[in-house]
Amino acid sequence: MKKILKFLALGGVILLCGQYLDGVTISGGYKYALIAAIVLALVNSLVRPILSVLTFPVTVFTFGLFSFVITALMVMLMDYFIGHVEIASFWWALVFGLIVSFAGSLIDKVLNNEKRRPVQQREQKESSKFTNYEEVD
Repeated sequence: MKKILKFLALGGVILLCGQYLDGVTISGGYKYALIAAIVLALVNSLVRPILSVLTFPVTVFTFGLFSFVITALMVMLMDYFIGHVEIASFWWALVFGLIVSFAGSLIDKVLNNEKRRPVQQREQKESSKFTNYEEVD
């Protein structure tokens, strides 16, 4: 259920990016924005790990900044597969990818309330399942 809500919310974010970013065009409305969210998730889960492993030395050499380039490449690959999404240039793909990544992180924070609680509260909840005991010598 949380995955479906995340895709619906990311579809909305992608649609808003298409409306407010000059270099990003989404034609066809929310339906294609939702398809773009699904394709972007597939590209990020299938292609990105391979590309990250191959470019690991460059990423280490640039102190992790090359990961932004990988993000833009994933957005451009999504653009290639979907005809109703058009990204004008690499820089627009970078901006679009950063906005969608940030929004995805924010949506994860909102949907996963269990992880947001402090560690002490989680430990209290887990420790309340067991009975207290005393050690005997």
